[in-house]
Amino acid sequence: MRILNFRTWVLLGTFLGLLAPVSDAAAEVKIGFVDQQRAVMSSTAGKEAEKTLTGLQKAKMDEVNPLREECKRMQEELEAQKFVLSKEVLQERGIEFQRCTRDLERSVQAAQDELSIQERKYMAPLIKQLEESVRSIGKKNKFDLILDRSSPGVLYFPDALDITDLVIKQLNGG
Repeated sequence: MRILNFRTWVLLGTFLGLLAPVSDAAAEVKIGFVDQQRAVMSSTAGKEAEKTLTGLQKAKMDEVNPLREECKRMQEELEAQKFVLSKEVLQERGIEFQRCTRDLERSVQAAQDELSIQERKYMAPLIKQLEESVRSIGKKNKFDLILDRSSPGVLYFPDALDITDLVIKQLNGG
């Protein structure tokens, strides 16, 4: 009986001895969180890119609006005159209206595609800067892990672990 108790104590001591380094290592893990979107859009370069992209978006809308107005005008005329026009003329104007809406859809899609290309062009260097800043901050402040706050699975973390403001400061050259 005495041997069994001694073995139990030895096993328990060994088990606790093995757990001690694990719990110490876990206590020393340093984790940070970054809101990447806020960091990029709050940086000086991000604000400039957003301003440029907003201007491009407005210019593209200005290009598409005359065709949109033309299609709207055609639709209103078609609705207003559908009872007084002959069947052939009505059919012809219906085809013209369909052509106009198809051209409008193509123009809108082309504008959206161009805006997407420009957005990638302006944002890619900012994302690269963000990654470099996060990596630099991680090494400098000895973080073991830095996660994006919008990552799936991250439901909660204390505000003290949020390093977004630090990343913005570094992105702005500070």
